[in-house]
Amino acid sequence: SSVDNRFRDQCVSVRGQLVGWRSKDWEKLNHRFNDSLTTVANLTFQKQRNDTYLRLTFFTTRKNQGRESCSQWYFKVDDRECTPNSINGYAYRKTLTPLSSRIEMSSTILGVCRGTEDGDILSGTHEISMHVQPCPWQTDGTWKPRTGFRTTTTMLVEELCPPQQHLPRQCNLTTTC
Repeated sequence: SSVDNRFRDQCVSVRGQLVGWRSKDWEKLNHRFNDSLTTVANLTFQKQRNDTYLRLTFFTTRKNQGRESCSQWYFKVDDRECTPNSINGYAYRKTLTPLSSRIEMSSTILGVCRGTEDGDILSGTHEISMHVQPCPWQTDGTWKPRTGFRTTTTMLVEELCPPQQHLPRQCNLTTTC
């Protein structure tokens, strides 16, 4: 449309517009921890603009093995976590029953990343990766996470224009602004 063409170079004028996206699927990823901090999955993404955000989504099955274990899955962009908040998800398990009991659940980790400790994520090629590590308080050595068991794992990266500004104070649910 003519409106889209008029604003195509002004991302800030068309709030919420999707600039581009990429996804990657792994059939039965079945990633197991191997005694070090590990990269579970990654993909390369070509970011088009300097003034945009990345919406990162990771869907898989996750589980922990062990009587008491806690794992954290988290995103990195170019080997740096997003700031000011990490995009992550935890799985905690505590059981008094034998270790043969299994709980595997589907989960989605989702968040929006503007930058890392190095600053804004500028246009260009970026490595987006999902990692797993023990929770900070996990010290007993029983940590055994598993990712993507018997399911398709999907990583989705979307480049978005900046979010809408907050509505003026005089606006509320019962008035038109």
